[in-house]
Amino acid sequence: MKFEIGDWVQGKTVDGEFIHGYIETLDAQQEIVRVRVVQSDHEEAVGKTVAVRSSWLKQLPAAPLTDRQNLESLIDLALSTWDEAWFDELTGLLEGLSSEEEQGKQRARLQGSFRNRLGLFENK
Repeated sequence: MKFEIGDWVQGKTVDGEFIHGYIETLDAQQEIVRVRVVQSDHEEAVGKTVAVRSSWLKQLPAAPLTDRQNLESLIDLALSTWDEAWFDELTGLLEGLSSEEEQGKQRARLQGSFRNRLGLFENK
């Protein structure tokens, strides 16, 4: 089987519902994958686990954890699944990213301005 637990996938159920979620369990013998649905065109499926044939799924690329928007989306998911440990990990990464961004802005400000000892000239 080409999937692993935790992989993000999208596909369709036997009823033709579009789903987007992550793999919770695998049954390699029957090629059945249980997917925790985070988005679907069938509102009632969101938040539930559905069984899907592995051939009906497509693996999604992993989103980088260095992107603020990706981290914020994952934090929302951690909140909706009540996963406190994952939430703490993600918010720590987001805080680190925020401090790196702030340091980069400060460096840019320092490099972008020139002032002599008398403070008479400023290059903006």
